Amino acid sequence: MLSRGAVIALALLVLAACETTVAPRQFPEITFRHLSPIRLDVAKITYAPRYRAPVGTPNVGQEFPTPPVVAAERWIADRLVAVGASGEAIVSIRRATATETRLKVKKGVTGAFTTDQAWRYDGYIEMSIKAVDLNGQRSATATAAARQSQTVPEDASLDGREAVWFGLVEKLMRRFDSAFAAQIRKDLTGFVK
Repeated sequence: MLSRGAVIALALLVLAACETTVAPRQFPEITFRHLSPIRLDVAKITYAPRYRAPVGTPNVGQEFPTPPVVAAERWIADRLVAVGASGEAIVSIRRATATETRLKVKKGVTGAFTTDQAWRYDGYIEMSIKAVDLNGQRSATATAAARQSQTVPEDASLDGREAVWFGLVEKLMRRFDSAFAAQIRKDLTGFVK
């Protein structure tokens, strides 16, 4: 006969074995390959200096499924193509951030019966491109920025919050792509093929 302690230990062992781990949610990659590339009359495109996104409160972009800086770098790789024989285009990410702001929620009896928006996430992308021909006789610069915000309710799960973060970056990059593509076509006219 098993002792009471052995039975409890066995029961705890069985319960521990039943624990299931939830796999982290997989999000699709944010790309721009489905869009026509912006063909520049330069021999090479340089992304320098590499942008380093800030970390620490209130910056939370590094926690996103696709951090804004990663989406911005993907935009450069997918959308800009060098098709010329000479010259260079230098692309700079000036800012690619996502911040978190805690919002006020109702407390007390009213708060117990309502679900308030508890957090606001603000995404911001700013980038510039300077194109120069081989002998430096001709140059042009284009700059664009985009913002996107989204609030999250106080009862949001981590999975729900990550879905909001992914959607925020996706919308932010759509808005940025539209603004920067138009600005490049306007300001870099002599370099766009």
